[in-house]
Amino acid sequence: MPSGFKKYLTYVAVGLLLIYISIGVYLHNIQERALFPAKTIPITQSLGFSLPHQELFLTAQDGAILSGVYFSSNESQGVVLYFHGNRENLLDMQYVAKPFVQRGYDFLAMDYRTYGKSTGELSEENLFSDATLFWNHLKGMGWQESDIVIYGRSIGTGIATELAARTKPRGLLLYSPYYSIPSLISDRFALFPVRLILSYTLNSGKNIQDVNAPILILHGDKDRVIPLSEAQKLAAIKGKLVVFEGGGHGGLQRFPLFWQSIERFFDEIKP
Repeated sequence: MPSGFKKYLTYVAVGLLLIYISIGVYLHNIQERALFPAKTIPITQSLGFSLPHQELFLTAQDGAILSGVYFSSNESQGVVLYFHGNRENLLDMQYVAKPFVQRGYDFLAMDYRTYGKSTGELSEENLFSDATLFWNHLKGMGWQESDIVIYGRSIGTGIATELAARTKPRGLLLYSPYYSIPSLISDRFALFPVRLILSYTLNSGKNIQDVNAPILILHGDKDRVIPLSEAQKLAAIKGKLVVFEGGGHGGLQRFPLFWQSIERFFDEIKP
């Protein structure tokens, strides 16, 4: 092989390697914005809800301020602690909370750091510690652990599962969950060492093993954001999986089966 051609191949190989490394660095740098595309709320803006509610501001150990909203029901059969999807914030919470309040459950939701009116720096460690902050707030209000149902949707399912693994809730409700962030994206970026690139793992597959409460998993079979296979892997470890034929990543509430499944689950876990 002529030396000139060898040199050309070397340049091509080095160029491809640099491109590969650059893409890997880019994926590492954008992961937080991709996983948590935060929507903020001006601090002076009213949430404008018609349901009875209280806006909360809790202070984390590092000084970050975490905003939340608490909806009260008339019956108070228990309380739901909700961890929302990555494109939601507190302004969406009346829509989420109302069906639970109508069924006699109080409802508490928090905004992650950089979302809504919350401050502070995002990290997996902070997500978990902030979840504990709101869990402890409920206990400070007089709720027992056995009164609390932990509920996560989409990205929030990883936070919900980790919290449930360290506590003793009445139940764990997962809406469109994933096994872990590396599991979720590995097929899409098969050429890259995603476990080395990612700062967030949110490993529900590991954490769900330590959950000692009943688990209900709700997932659409046409979900293009988080494939049904992710929920199936979780359910193979623990929990009851309900699959919605034709259901996507969101909008499962429009299926009668959604509320039928939740009502049945709540009946089963009543003390």
